[in-house]
Amino acid sequence: MDKLKALQYFLAAAQTGSLSAAARQQGVSLQAVAKLVSALEEQLGAKLFQRGSRGLILTADGVQYADACAPLLAQLQAADDGLRQARQRPQGTLVVGGTPFFLQQCIVPALPAFHEAYPDLTLDLRAILHLDEAAARDCDVLVLVGWFEAGDWVRRDLPVMPQVTVATPAYWKRHGMPRHPSELTGHNCLCYRNPYGKLLDLWRYHQTGPQGEVIEQVIVRGSLHSNHRAHLVELVLADAGVMRAAHATEQVALASGRLVPVLLDWDLMDPPPVAIYFKPEQRRTLRLRVLADFVSARGAELAQLARAKGQASVDGRPGTTAAAGVPRAG
Repeated sequence: MDKLKALQYFLAAAQTGSLSAAARQQGVSLQAVAKLVSALEEQLGAKLFQRGSRGLILTADGVQYADACAPLLAQLQAADDGLRQARQRPQGTLVVGGTPFFLQQCIVPALPAFHEAYPDLTLDLRAILHLDEAAARDCDVLVLVGWFEAGDWVRRDLPVMPQVTVATPAYWKRHGMPRHPSELTGHNCLCYRNPYGKLLDLWRYHQTGPQGEVIEQVIVRGSLHSNHRAHLVELVLADAGVMRAAHATEQVALASGRLVPVLLDWDLMDPPPVAIYFKPEQRRTLRLRVLADFVSARGAELAQLARAKGQASVDGRPGTTAAAGVPRAG
């Protein structure tokens, strides 16, 4: 019996609650996993799992054994990785799918530094809107914005991107700037429809002040709904409406004053999650790890930048608003 593989398969089954899921994660057949886990139980003289209609459940012996083995295997993997990374450079091609606006606005601008660090690694970028679309299966890794069930992908969450309520200076000059979230009912608010078809027309705002925590919920209405974010951005930049936007994806337009944020003393709630998804069999490849670490670091950098910009705007009031000469409502 290959004891190391038996331990790997046992821990994978313990984590997933299924021999078949463990087999998919390890990239081997169900029979291979079942055979080695059974051999491990026979060698130990202990039952590690109870098998039932709802999957595998660790026995008391199984829990004790898993707790003891997991740190040891993690240390061994770290030692292997450290030696490989000291002797190898990531190379080849990695197919990366992702939400188009996130790739374009957040990832592509940082790629020159990435390619300088990893000159032998080629990225093949694909526009992917939904985790379940057929084209996603051709990707090694996905970087998606939105609410998705991971299914048989491994998921790594990234920092959420804080959002702001924005329109152009011309729009605010014509319609007035809202002082309170409830005033958005009088504005043309353009709404995104998520990949599952849900219209995101409930905009929630949070504020903590002298009176404690306050949450305001506004059902907004507008002249356009779309599941393609670029449609909303184009109409907003044409001075025709208001939208929710992540600072990270609209930082150029915000910095130049083409878009002006409002209600900066309120936090927009329910920003869409951002996550990396990759195939279980890819998780130990060096090129995937360096790409995942790069995207994670980039996400953290953008989230920190957005928080810093938002705090500066609240404390000092947005300079772009004053520069544009936009009057406030009322």
